[in-house]
Amino acid sequence: MPEWRVIEEGPGDGISNMAVDRAILTACEAGEAPPTLRLYSWKRPTLTVGYAQDIDREIDIERCRVLGIQIVRRPTGGRALLHHHEVTYSFTAPVPHPHFPSSLLGAYRVIAQALLEGLEIIGVQEAALASAGKAEKIRNSSRSPSCLSSINHWEIEVQGAKLVGSAQRRTKKAFLQHGSILINCDRSLLNSLFKYEAADSRFKSMDILNNRVVTLSECLGREVGYREVLQALKQGFSRAFPGRWSQESLSSCELARSASDACSTGVISTS
Repeated sequence: MPEWRVIEEGPGDGISNMAVDRAILTACEAGEAPPTLRLYSWKRPTLTVGYAQDIDREIDIERCRVLGIQIVRRPTGGRALLHHHEVTYSFTAPVPHPHFPSSLLGAYRVIAQALLEGLEIIGVQEAALASAGKAEKIRNSSRSPSCLSSINHWEIEVQGAKLVGSAQRRTKKAFLQHGSILINCDRSLLNSLFKYEAADSRFKSMDILNNRVVTLSECLGREVGYREVLQALKQGFSRAFPGRWSQESLSSCELARSASDACSTGVISTS
């Protein structure tokens, strides 16, 4: 029977949250941990940027500093994402693994099915996977530094609007995918954190955020609680990946690695 691990954590700061994800990835690479679903949140609004994103060119660092928004670098790629009113998931598994295709997009698709199961449990009936052609069209039409301004292949949308943003990192022996399930979203705040070459680009980005991004509260027409989403995601993943699910904490090795990583990683910006 397949073994799966789930870790529930409360709010964390940006550096610690990313350090823990990296520590779990390292543990899976070393064969020290089974496939792991981690669910967590954030102590304060935090902007994570893709590992290759140009922060100086695309992020308004001074505005983030004034607003007390921490900026940290993710271990995964993609564009910047403001974490605030959401449930964040990370899923890490060794490579190869019989439940996951060997490709990045193949793993995306399988994990997306688990996310869809969780969304259905919470009451979102019209969530679907973005097709390759549609995702490419939307991605090419947006030059925004914001992750929410584009839809990638196998990301989750509701009636054409993005609900879940995800990013993945693969090594030779494991992969990490993490992402945000939006409960609410301050679109104006998000759009104000980026640099644009022209005012027209900022307006276009705001239009995309208004019309192509949706939250759980908007989908369901009611306020949604963190615990409600967390429980639905746990059920969704257990449905998608049958086996023995164990609720655990980080191992001592993972705690030590994440603490060392956090100490050696500098904050890009803080108040």
